[in-house]
Amino acid sequence: MRTSAEYIEIDGRFGFVEQAGEGEHVIFCVHTAGQHGFQWRAARDRLAQLGYRVVVVDLPGHGRSDPAEHGPVSDLGWYADWCLTVIDRISLDRPYLLGCSIGGKIVLDMAVKASARLSGVVSMAAYGQRGGRGRSARPWGLEDASSPSNRDRSYYGYSALTGRSVPAEQTELLALMHCREDWHVTVSDQSGWSRHDIWDELGTIACPVRLVVGEDDFGVPATRVEQTAARIPGARWEVVPGIGHFPMQEMPDFGDHAHAWFQAMCPAVLADR
Repeated sequence: MRTSAEYIEIDGRFGFVEQAGEGEHVIFCVHTAGQHGFQWRAARDRLAQLGYRVVVVDLPGHGRSDPAEHGPVSDLGWYADWCLTVIDRISLDRPYLLGCSIGGKIVLDMAVKASARLSGVVSMAAYGQRGGRGRSARPWGLEDASSPSNRDRSYYGYSALTGRSVPAEQTELLALMHCREDWHVTVSDQSGWSRHDIWDELGTIACPVRLVVGEDDFGVPATRVEQTAARIPGARWEVVPGIGHFPMQEMPDFGDHAHAWFQAMCPAVLADR
């Protein structure tokens, strides 16, 4: 399997991009808050084996990408624009988008802005927000005084977000990886999550969309995912039993599931895989 990695310069800052596979059809993957492309390592390899070209980015300030010029980003629309720039810079032709959590919101934002340039979108553990922002206008805090440390909150919080079907050792690994985050970046990402609102624009999306939510993901109500799907013409949605907030890391056969989702979007093209 062919793999490569490179740094793409955008506005004087370097963004890290890795690729696997040589297929005609491209899948562009976006990670969760505070994390980076390692989240897709197993899914990347399986999808490449299935014949796709898989592109995985580290968002600015995450993993091996430079920070954004003005520091941690709290605007998911800005991330969406950055991702669209990466797609242009490496000349991807009508990719499929695959994102989770803030990545799920980012790929929906990309679809609002550029659905004619996409083959389809799978948005996991995310929704399009609703109406007024209310409490979302208040920034998230980064203060350990009189509360558990950010490390402890990360460890126990992300452990709880993992589904009941996931082996204990995998849950432990997920939680420990989140403890390695730069919490200034994570908190800004989470503020971006709470403020992001494309509710009124969802109806303009013209490419196929599937929304996926884990049955055990207490952070993303299935009702909101269903309501978001209803706003997007032709969109499908589903609940995955026994899975939490990180399907690509929790499901041992995630690559095959993702292939089935993309195949449903374009059966004539992907039927022979």
